[in-house]
Amino acid sequence: MNSPGVKRLIYLAPVPLNSPAQRPHHFAYWARQRLGCEMVWVQPYPVRLPRPGDLRRWLPSARAARAELAPAWHNAPWLQVLAAPGLPVEPLPGGAAVIAWQQRALRARLHALLREPGTWLVIGRPSGLALELCTATRGERVLYDVMDDMAEFSRGLSQRWMRQAHALLGQQAQTVWGSSRRIVKTLASRQGAAPVLVRNGTVTWKESAPTPDMPGIGQASHADAPLVMGYVGTIARWFDWPLLLALTRALPEVRFELVGPVEGAVPRGLPLHVRLHGPVPHEQVFPLMRRWHAGLIPFRHDALTASVDPVKYYEYRACGLPVLTTLFGEMPEHARQDDGVWPLETLVAAELPERLHRWHRSLAERHAVGLPLAPPFLRQATWAARFDAGARACGWL
Repeated sequence: MNSPGVKRLIYLAPVPLNSPAQRPHHFAYWARQRLGCEMVWVQPYPVRLPRPGDLRRWLPSARAARAELAPAWHNAPWLQVLAAPGLPVEPLPGGAAVIAWQQRALRARLHALLREPGTWLVIGRPSGLALELCTATRGERVLYDVMDDMAEFSRGLSQRWMRQAHALLGQQAQTVWGSSRRIVKTLASRQGAAPVLVRNGTVTWKESAPTPDMPGIGQASHADAPLVMGYVGTIARWFDWPLLLALTRALPEVRFELVGPVEGAVPRGLPLHVRLHGPVPHEQVFPLMRRWHAGLIPFRHDALTASVDPVKYYEYRACGLPVLTTLFGEMPEHARQDDGVWPLETLVAAELPERLHRWHRSLAERHAVGLPLAPPFLRQATWAARFDAGARACGWL
């Protein structure tokens, strides 16, 4: 049954549908389950000037690999996926007009849908398309979900254009969400609707709970098995390779598994106990992580990561894994409240193997008596709980 007043969401997605599951995918699925509405997922187009590394994404082999990452519901009758054509010229003088001409049929279609009662526009990142649609509705029935400091993904002219577009959307949109305290604080200093903190989360409590026959975490044999540390997510310029390699040198007996798309240079001559894997469909992520002994988040401290509340933190902890992380973004707050967060800045590598074995022996004892491996606070950190809170700010619930 549809939520009162919400029949359709037009989602200007920040990532393609066929990409590793992130907040946008969880939002789309939640919206259908909770609100019962239709979803029009508009694929993103380039909104910054191209870089050499972008060419890898356009290769046929890369597109074929992404097809395997489609969510299980990608062909659902409630979902319509629309392509948004566009050359990477929007920040250039006259570039927005070129894009508008390329997208004229799509824009006419979206304008018509937005005139129908019960249709909301959800913006996942700034773009000329987002600005046009938001302005046309005067911000009414518009949700702007700010997941990252998007301008920090760009440089120069692209960055300036992105900051301007972000500011205009924040001023116009009826409701604004921010995924971290820093984002909300920055948004609150500007004109526009008061931003709402809608943190990232993880799968539902039942989905993250172990079963009696589940291999890996929770089993006594796993507690004393050779140690494996893993990372899941995009490996890009925010990934601190020197820090990770220092850890691998200090722990030559530990296997390191890095799972996800690589967008940047990888150091030459990686040690043999460091294994690079490509991205995997989301339904494979949790079975994979449950074979590990610790989750890794070795991110640099910079302007981009200062605003990040990483999804992988919640997913690691949902499995019962301790998290070895740098204290960027929201991680200092998590470290103060969660004994499963182990800062890499102060970690004593020589003590880590025995510490991990003790951690997993304790989990095996909990599992043996039927206790959950995930910390209790995750019951309030499911995607459903996160988005429900945000939906109340929109008047959807």
